[in-house]
Amino acid sequence: MDNLIFRESDHSYMLHGVSLPSVTQIIADAGLYGNTSYFTDYSRDRGSFVHKAIEYHLSGELSEETLDPVIVPYLDAWKKFQSEANYISNLCEEQLASNVYRFAGTIDHIGYLDGHFCIIDVKTSVVASAATGIQLAGYEILLSARGVRRFALHLQDNGNYKLIEYKDRNDRNIFLAALALWIWKQNNNVRG
Repeated sequence: MDNLIFRESDHSYMLHGVSLPSVTQIIADAGLYGNTSYFTDYSRDRGSFVHKAIEYHLSGELSEETLDPVIVPYLDAWKKFQSEANYISNLCEEQLASNVYRFAGTIDHIGYLDGHFCIIDVKTSVVASAATGIQLAGYEILLSARGVRRFALHLQDNGNYKLIEYKDRNDRNIFLAALALWIWKQNNNVRG
């Protein structure tokens, strides 16, 4: 999206000079992620490296011999998924913003799974939770696409994967309610 700026240092988005909340920030602020004790600096960094490795793999720019051995089984799991699920990638790590709802986010993968248009969020630390469906609904709004199939792909450190589909169409309403709460808190200077 033109004029959308993402700052890696603090994972923030700006559109036309205006700061926008992210999908994950909105969900976290609403308390929908629950227990996040599993989320450590190590797991966050490992996940970022796995995402980058997949991105470079898809673009044909990856030199696999340069990968840290910790990342290799996750990439192997991705390749296994891509082959077995007949996944065709259109876009990877796509940053989008909504002019209507005034939020932004980065969709891990947009493509076709066995011929069906879908979005996929890659997980490396923990099997996806119910909040992942809400996260994917936020991404669906960013795409301006209703009815897109939504999946979490849990890549495991043993080279296997688990694909989880989120079908609850009420996830969209929950996300919009969380967004409304986030906006209300901002407008009324309410913290936490």
